[in-house]
Amino acid sequence: MSEPEAAVAASFAEAFASHREKLVERLTQEALSALGGTLGAPIEAFRADRAVEVDIAIEALRDGRMSFATESWKRWIDSSVQRGWSASTLQGVLGAMRQVFIDVALELRASGVPDATRKIRAFIRSSSEALYLIDEELRTRVEFLHRKTQIFEALIHHAPDGMGVAATDGTLVYVNPAFERLLGRDDLLGHSVHDTLAPQAEAVHREQVLTAVLERGSWSGVLPYQRADGVTFEAQVTAFLVRDERGRGIARCAIIRDLTEPRRAEDERRKLAAEVIAAQKAALEELGTPLVPIAEGVVVMPLVGVLEPARAERMLGVLLEGIGRQNARVVILDLTGVKEARAEAAEALVRAAQAARLLGAEVVATGTGPELARAFVENGAELGTIVTKGTLRDGVAYALRVTRGHGPVR
Repeated sequence: MSEPEAAVAASFAEAFASHREKLVERLTQEALSALGGTLGAPIEAFRADRAVEVDIAIEALRDGRMSFATESWKRWIDSSVQRGWSASTLQGVLGAMRQVFIDVALELRASGVPDATRKIRAFIRSSSEALYLIDEELRTRVEFLHRKTQIFEALIHHAPDGMGVAATDGTLVYVNPAFERLLGRDDLLGHSVHDTLAPQAEAVHREQVLTAVLERGSWSGVLPYQRADGVTFEAQVTAFLVRDERGRGIARCAIIRDLTEPRRAEDERRKLAAEVIAAQKAALEELGTPLVPIAEGVVVMPLVGVLEPARAERMLGVLLEGIGRQNARVVILDLTGVKEARAEAAEALVRAAQAARLLGAEVVATGTGPELARAFVENGAELGTIVTKGTLRDGVAYALRVTRGHGPVR
C-alpha cells in the first residue's frame, strides 16, 4: 500500500473509531433483537463481546487489512455454535451486525471521509464470506444431526421397552414397535395416552403423573396398562417432559417396561427358594433327630440345639417309627446338647414317653442339666412318666439292665 493510500485508510479507520461507542451499543441492540431477547448470559458480557468485535474491526482498518473479517466472523460463529445458537439465529445476528457496520460506513461517506465506498464494499464482501461459513456450518450440523437421528431412531426402534412421545396435550405422535407389541395395537398414533392405560389408572395419571411431569419435569413409578384383548398388566414407567431452548414444554415422553415376566420370574425364584429352604430344613431335621441302635432292643436319639415344638413333633414321629422298626424296648433321649426347651417341647417329651409305653418301650432321658431341668419345671412339664439319668452312660447301663431282664419297663 502506497503512502497516500495508507493515509486515506488511516483517516477512514480513525473516523470509524470515533464512532466506537455508538457501534458497540448498536451492535448490542441489533444482536439482542435478532436473538429475540434471549441471551443465556449477562447483558454486560454480551456487550463486552460486541466491543471486542468493534475493536478488531478498527485495528484491521488501521493497518489496511480487511481479512480480519473472515477470521473474526469465524471465531464468532464457533463461539455462537458452542452456545447452542441455531443457523437461523446466526444468520439473523450476522445480518444485523453487518448492517450496523455498513450504516456507519455510509454515514462516513456522506460526511466526505475518503475511501468510504471501498470499505463499504469490503464490509459487504467479508460478511458474505461469513454467510458462506454459516452455510457450511449449517450443512455440517445438518449432516451430523441426520446421522445422530438415524442412530437414535435405530436405538428406539430396536429397544425392548415401549417408548412413546406425545404432544403437550397428551396426543401420541410416536410409538416404537415394542410399545405396539406391548399393547397389541398398531393404531395408537393420534390417541390420548389415557387410552393405553387400564381404566383404574386414568385418575392416578391425571392427578399424580401429569402433575409431576409438568411441575417437576419427570415421574417414575408403576402404572397398570390394558392390552387390546382387555388384559391388564403393570409396568414400570419413566415419564418426562422435553423442553425447548427457552424452557417451554414441547413433548411428553415415556419409557414403559412390562413387569409381568420379571414378577413371574421373581415369584418362581421365591417359590424355588422356599422349596430349597424346606428341603434343607427337612434334611436338617432328619439329621437333627437320628435314631441310633446301640444294643439289642436299645436305641439312642441324641438331641442338640433348641428343642422347639416343630422339632419335638418331628422327634416324636421318628421315635415311634424307630421303635417299631428296631423292635426297641428302651429309647434313650440324650438331652446333653439341648440348650433350651419350650413348654410345648416338654409336653412333646411326655407324649413321646406315653406313646412309647403303648408300643411296649420305655423312654429314658439323659443329660438333663440344671438349666434344662429348671426350664422344664418353670414350664410346668410333668416328667414323672420318664426315667431320667444324669449321663448317657448311666442311661445306657440302665437300658441294658432292662433288656437283660434285670429291671421291668416302668
